[in-house]
Amino acid sequence: MVQNVQNRDAFLLAEHASNELFQPRANRSVDFPIQSVHINWDRLMAKRGQVLLSSEAMPAYLLKPEILRLLDMESDPTYRLILDLMWSTGARISEILALTPERFAFDRYDHMVILDTLKKQGRPKRKALQRSPKRFVPICEPDLINRISTYLYMNKFKKGERIFTMTRQSVNRHIKAAVAKAGGAPFPISCHTFRHSFAIHLVLHGRPLKVISQMLGHSSVKSTEIYTNVLTVDGSHFMEGVAFH
Repeated sequence: MVQNVQNRDAFLLAEHASNELFQPRANRSVDFPIQSVHINWDRLMAKRGQVLLSSEAMPAYLLKPEILRLLDMESDPTYRLILDLMWSTGARISEILALTPERFAFDRYDHMVILDTLKKQGRPKRKALQRSPKRFVPICEPDLINRISTYLYMNKFKKGERIFTMTRQSVNRHIKAAVAKAGGAPFPISCHTFRHSFAIHLVLHGRPLKVISQMLGHSSVKSTEIYTNVLTVDGSHFMEGVAFH
């Protein structure tokens, strides 16, 4: 009898100890593993020609210093906001032109923009908006958040009203004018260049390809893999320390 009681107590103690594994514990804050990177922008600009020649499908792109210079050239606050949104979210211009006030959201943790995935150019029709899958892209920079909030507040948009009334062609004309003010570019720059530049910027900061693909609204991560050419073309980094003689 005593032996049975001891066996039962030992079993209950073991069961209690194992259950402790599943008890709720205080959450520990864990930031994204890659906190910062050092990027040699001048080197990347010099290597860009090689990147673009490495694949016929490789799209032209700009790097952060070039994008910031173009943004500084745009004096109209509305067009500047459009360019900032394309650069900071990777949205297509058709997706930006479809935005309404309620597409900017805050869930107590993150500010975000809710984008319709629209692959066709031009202003989308209502049916296309209803059918399109949605994606949620965070907006983390306080200055951009404040400018979005101010723009929405000052213009008193109604629910469902599009906040940008211009056309894609009009935005491209402003980009062309900004490029001319900045001294020109080695290749044509359009709205879609901002989208490609967003993707390259995330790749350079080591963000997972699957996440980048989702933010861009790609149906397959294979469509996103082309941007990794920016990492592989600079062969001298991989050859450093490898002696042949």
